[in-house]
Amino acid sequence: MLTLNAFAGSIGTGLFLTGSMLFFTRSVGLPAYQVALGLSIAGVAGMVASVPTGMLADRIGPRRTMVALHLWRVVTYSLYLLVHSFPAFLAVICATTLAEKAGPPINQAMVGTLFTKQQRTRTMAFLRAVRNVGLSLGALLAGIALSYDTRVAYDSLALGNALSFLVMAALIWSLHRYEPARDSSAPATAAPGDATEEAPAADRRPLREWPFLALSGFNGVLALHDSVLFVGLPLWISAHTDAPRQLVSAVLIVNTVITALTQVRWTRLTDSTAKAVRGMVTAGLALAVAAVAVLAAHYVGSAAACALLVLGVLLLTVGENLHSSAAWEVSFNLSPADARSRYLAVFQLGESARDIVGPLLVTSAMAVGPWGWLGLAAAFALAGFAARTSADRVERRRARAHATEPAATASAGTGEPAAAPVTAAP
Repeated sequence: MLTLNAFAGSIGTGLFLTGSMLFFTRSVGLPAYQVALGLSIAGVAGMVASVPTGMLADRIGPRRTMVALHLWRVVTYSLYLLVHSFPAFLAVICATTLAEKAGPPINQAMVGTLFTKQQRTRTMAFLRAVRNVGLSLGALLAGIALSYDTRVAYDSLALGNALSFLVMAALIWSLHRYEPARDSSAPATAAPGDATEEAPAADRRPLREWPFLALSGFNGVLALHDSVLFVGLPLWISAHTDAPRQLVSAVLIVNTVITALTQVRWTRLTDSTAKAVRGMVTAGLALAVAAVAVLAAHYVGSAAACALLVLGVLLLTVGENLHSSAAWEVSFNLSPADARSRYLAVFQLGESARDIVGPLLVTSAMAVGPWGWLGLAAAFALAGFAARTSADRVERRRARAHATEPAATASAGTGEPAAAPVTAAP
């Protein structure tokens, strides 16, 4: 069911995303700057709403929340057919983005309720590979619609996406048959085999746990590989190297094919918190070397530039896939079972910020030239090490909080202060 869900949803998403800019500019009639402004405002609104939605999922369960979010998008994508002005566009794009930003962490939490610790990251990787295939198919279908260049053709993009979310809602609802039976005292987001004991109170407030917030931010820096791939590389290849422009599509195809074929295998390198944080370091270094390889293509002839750019994309693909697998494992393992959806929503904030500032940041780096690529390389490398440090601090903080619980419990039971720890004399 999850495979069908991912495939159906990615076809609809690929269908709409491929033609969305033309839909808004040619069919709705909005100037490009208004579309960009609306997308930025909606991105901020989606970030703000994602954590409260995660809190709701912790109360009623991620499966029910995902069904509601999918049905919400059935409505909002259908409303695009009624958009003819910027205020209407802004209202609909904000309503749509609320669900778009809240969906990934809650979907991840839902996977956690259906699979064991050993299965869930591998499942996320498999679903990501399926989505890549579906996105490609959706893009091909969008090309057929765009060739007609009519209002009806553009409307079919939005309606097709709305239909895909209706199918997804039905598929997700049917998953109740596969949810394992659990004790009524277990959290709604608990996974099979999760311990049901409560985490310390401080561990259920992710916005107040600064090491976890820092981890989210550094994860967002590592996630800039998407902006580099889809924004930075096309600009750099076409304007700053002697490589043929056709290489832009070639490197994107290479990235997509490798990701679809190998994503699941990367999870073997990140199947524990310790391995995952090391994976984030390795991913950061791979992305840093990729940035240097792409930079070097500026200084050589056409053939050498092609070789360096392909090498850069291969390293970027390694970093992307290793980072994705590591981020899933780390975010799962550092999210308390009774607050998993809200923690995953906070972890997602870094990537949501990437979606807003990433394209502008990368285009600014391209404008700077070589120093921009060197800056990106340094940012990737430092973010990997900083993510490991932040994850270690989260674990140490949790360990200290757990260690104080027995003393606090004993104190509450006797009405007397807990005894001070006994230390050996020097």
